Order: sequence, then C-alpha cells, then structure tokens
Amino acid sequence: MTDSWGSIYQEEVRVVFHDGSALDGHLHLLSRVNYPPGPETPLEMLNRPDAFFALTGAQGGPVLIAKAQAEVVSCRQGSVPTDPERLSAARFVPIDVVMVSGVELRGQSVLELPPGRTRTLDFVNAPGQFFGLWSGDVTHFVNKSLVRLIRPLD
Repeated sequence: MTDSWGSIYQEEVRVVFHDGSALDGHLHLLSRVNYPPGPETPLEMLNRPDAFFALTGAQGGPVLIAKAQAEVVSCRQGSVPTDPERLSAARFVPIDVVMVSGVELRGQSVLELPPGRTRTLDFVNAPGQFFGLWSGDVTHFVNKSLVRLIRPLD
C-alpha cells in the first residue's frame, strides 16, 4: 500500500498504555528494509530510535504514539519468527512478565546471544527498547522500560 506515509504495509494491533487504556488500529510498517530482506517487522519498527510510531486508528486517521507510553503492542502472529540460518543460535525461553500497570503476560522469547551470555538477564539487558513475547497465536511486543519484573520459567 502506498499513501502519504510512503511505501508501507499495515498490521492490525492493539496498543496498551501504561495507564491501562488501549487503542486498536493498524500499525504502519515499511514494505522493504535493507536487512534482513523483506518487510519490516513490528519489533524492528518499535526498536528504531524514533520516539513515535504511526497507527491508523478506528476513526481512520493517523495517530502518532509515543513509544515511551506504549506498554505492550500486540498482534496476531501464531509462530515464533526464526531465521533458518540463525536457528542454531536461537534459544527459546519461557518467561512471565509483570508490567508496571499490573498486567501479567506469559509466553516465550527467542534469545540470540553470544556464547557465555545466554542468561535471560543478558537478553533483557540487550539493546532495544522492546522485546517479543509469543503466547499462543498472539505476539506481544513489550516495552522494557515499563516492565516491573520478569520471572524466567526454565
């Protein structure tokens, strides 16, 4: 889809804010990125250094959302994304996440870390403002700065 935002595609999401309010809409993602090839993922977009991201809200107009205020961005993605070339480096870790708002999430994250740095603590301290948590057919993109605590379940 090409519109005033440039060449984008949209992903249906729900954004939950740290005060408990929520907004449903369509996330604006780039149709092409340099690496990895293919369309941008929600996690890649959320971890860009931009302070805001665009969403088309229920009224049809664009809404610009401050990443710092978005506690969790959720969408329907049933499978954990894995790059076949990096699958041997991936480690699947079940975790419980309790957010500042009291929302609790349980699922698994994919850790790709260098040897000797494979603890869950190393993963959550890695670069990036958000991390992915896969739970059934829903993927939650969790804002690290709004996490109260994480319990590794392995």
